[in-house]
Amino acid sequence: MTLALLPFQPFVLMIHHLKLIHLKEGLPAHRVEEMMVESRIRILKIQDVLSLACGKRIPGSGTDSEHDLFLALEFENGLKRTAAFDHPLYHQFETQVLKPNAQKIEVLEFEMDPGKDVRFS
Repeated sequence: MTLALLPFQPFVLMIHHLKLIHLKEGLPAHRVEEMMVESRIRILKIQDVLSLACGKRIPGSGTDSEHDLFLALEFENGLKRTAAFDHPLYHQFETQVLKPNAQKIEVLEFEMDPGKDVRFS
């Protein structure tokens, strides 16, 4: 009898996923606030999302950024990230909140604390 061995994974790579969102022209200021609230309500219902931060650009801050809004999500690992983005609630969020309001979305992903076992954080 032979047992199949899984590849040894000495640590879990925590993932930080950042969306930088450039909104469509002419959106009223209250719509940005509504998007932030909707982000929190919908995304935090997805079990694989460890945390969510979102925010809007500070008017008159002197920065020359085209990004009006950001979403930062944390996942325990890449499999959990994939599961979260495949979740029906995330698809609903994309369809009803992001796509109608976003002109452009830039996505950045980072490994956080490589080598640290997040179970004991």
